[in-house]
Amino acid sequence: MPGKPPKRGNGGLAVALIGGGVVLALALVAAVLVIAQDGDGGGGGDGEVRLRVGRIAGGAEATPLPDGSLAMARPGVTSPVVDVYEDFACPHCGDFDRKHDPMLKELAVSGRAKVVFHPMVIFGESTQPAHDNALRAASALRCVGDGARWLSYQDALYAHQPPSISSQGYSTADLLSYAEPLGLTDDGFRRCVESQRHAASVKTVSRGYISSGVQGTPSVRVNGHTLSVSDMETPEAMRRAIGG
Repeated sequence: MPGKPPKRGNGGLAVALIGGGVVLALALVAAVLVIAQDGDGGGGGDGEVRLRVGRIAGGAEATPLPDGSLAMARPGVTSPVVDVYEDFACPHCGDFDRKHDPMLKELAVSGRAKVVFHPMVIFGESTQPAHDNALRAASALRCVGDGARWLSYQDALYAHQPPSISSQGYSTADLLSYAEPLGLTDDGFRRCVESQRHAASVKTVSRGYISSGVQGTPSVRVNGHTLSVSDMETPEAMRRAIGG
């Protein structure tokens, strides 16, 4: 069963940094896409996270948003909007990512949908260690300002997801080590992760999602309409539900 409140309740996209760019290997698409990025991952030396658009070959962009979500779409594509609500401690979210992530990314880069990822914490504080695992992971992701590396780090988090909600995971040291191969090594990023600077905001945003009707993770909305379990059974079923 997906993560749900109040019980509260690996990456499908392979990402590799090559020189100044990121190569995205889509398992379901016979194509190689390159994300262009400049400089560091967005964590400034002063500790502030500077949000930057990740430019993707083919014309799509990955745009981190102030609330911790990330929108991926070609410029000018505004519909359908596919909102994906995810909790990194939820095993079903890991399964969902492995099954659907390549298809969702392909829709975005081909201009057939705008995909928005919404990391959140669905588990209540009494559900440990799942709550704290998810909070550390989502807070660390907020420390990545560059859209390209945001996607890379999200994949790394799923690749190292704790095997169950009763498993300890996503320690601060681990979160920093997952970031190193992606070039996220600056002091600003390290301090942001170590202090869990965005933890309070993650909690606030998560409560907002739950208040809006998100009752479990993974959840997907298409233009505001929540997809059923059958709609998410396979990538083909979800593609039909999205209309892509």
